[in-house]
Amino acid sequence: MIEDHCSHPQRHALKMEGEGTAAVACGSCAMFAILPKVAGSFTCSNCMLIALLKDKVQQLEERVATLQRIRELELFLEATENTVSTKEETGDSPEKVASSPTQEPDIWRNVTQRSRRPRVGSDCLEICNRFEVLSPTMEDEEQTPFEDLSLITVDQVYEDEQQRQSSGNVQATLERTAHRRTPTRPKRRRVVVIGDSLLRRTEAVICGPDKMSREVCCLPGAKIQDVTERLQGIIKPTDKYPFLLVHVGTNDTASNSLQKIKRDYEALGRKLKQLNAQIVISSVLPVERRGPGREGKIVEVNNWLRKWCKQERFGFLDHGMQFLEDGLLASDVLHLTTVGRNVFAKNLRNLIRRALN
Repeated sequence: MIEDHCSHPQRHALKMEGEGTAAVACGSCAMFAILPKVAGSFTCSNCMLIALLKDKVQQLEERVATLQRIRELELFLEATENTVSTKEETGDSPEKVASSPTQEPDIWRNVTQRSRRPRVGSDCLEICNRFEVLSPTMEDEEQTPFEDLSLITVDQVYEDEQQRQSSGNVQATLERTAHRRTPTRPKRRRVVVIGDSLLRRTEAVICGPDKMSREVCCLPGAKIQDVTERLQGIIKPTDKYPFLLVHVGTNDTASNSLQKIKRDYEALGRKLKQLNAQIVISSVLPVERRGPGREGKIVEVNNWLRKWCKQERFGFLDHGMQFLEDGLLASDVLHLTTVGRNVFAKNLRNLIRRALN
């Protein structure tokens, strides 16, 4: 026997005889559910989920509207800043705009309270810079020597990189502020890295900071004589004191004698001096399992290069035995792995940054 209970308008419960369960209808979707006990209004789980989703959608819509308003304000501020900077660069001032004959008169004008006191004429003030004598002239700046790179090791390059990163946030903020205040941009020095196949796929790291003025010239299988012959076509006469980094010599140690390698380097040095550039020579990277004769020859070449570069006033980047560590040399123990190539490229990039700064 089923008993009908209609005490609540949103619930119809049918109690089953001899049991404590009841069929209850949801107040939202009117779906029935068998419940052991009926107390108050009932809402099914699906309706509760729908209500939660509606709340979430409403919150997201409010957030989207807020973000749209913020974006509109940002665009307005950027447009205002660009307008002001354009007027400053062109030299337009409010006085010039007001005195322009083609400008239409303003409809509204702000009139301030006038003072009845007579204005006293003031003499013209003579403005001068009493510290002008201490400021360097353009000739002094051009004659300022760059940093001495006669002997730079990989450890020194990484120490400079860590110090730069530790104070990078403050320095970057100061540079951005100074860049905004100075409309003129300094001239970029051209940077050229030339060498053998070890430079393959290093241009992304080396040229990343400045792709417009940096370039990597990779000559697969090149020897010292090949680099000497290609210099004339790479460095242009219009380049003003470019920076040239040369890495070559690995292929020469395979077949040439030590005396031949020295003569080729000396011929390369004579060619480099004609370019009026800042020169840095990179040491020959070590190789493994190529015989004691070649490994010893590479050590002798690097020792001679260190002294020769100091004598010729060239910079010298000494990689040492860093690339004999595990995971840097490829299976042919001559070229570099991806990790080794990345380390090698960062060494050259950090040296360039130190030389230019």
